[in-house]
Amino acid sequence: MSRAGLDRALRSNRIFTVELAGASYVPAFYLEGRYGRRDLGVVSRILGNLPGGSKLQFFTTPKGSLSGRTPLEALADRNLSAVRCTAQGFVER
Repeated sequence: MSRAGLDRALRSNRIFTVELAGASYVPAFYLEGRYGRRDLGVVSRILGNLPGGSKLQFFTTPKGSLSGRTPLEALADRNLSAVRCTAQGFVER
């Protein structure tokens, strides 16, 4: 991905960064083949303007609505629909 492409993805909330020691990092799961890049982008957009740390927590914390799996695990199983619903509930809290 080019720098311009990354900037567009960040502005549209398809990708997010996490700040650590003054530097911005994109979570590595965006580069893993287990997850559809489009699916990650859809869920990231639902999470909207939440802080990057909150988005990272969402993706990596088991959820009861996903039978105790993390959203990343559910996305690896191509269960986008359930993750979308869970993300919407997360945003509404």
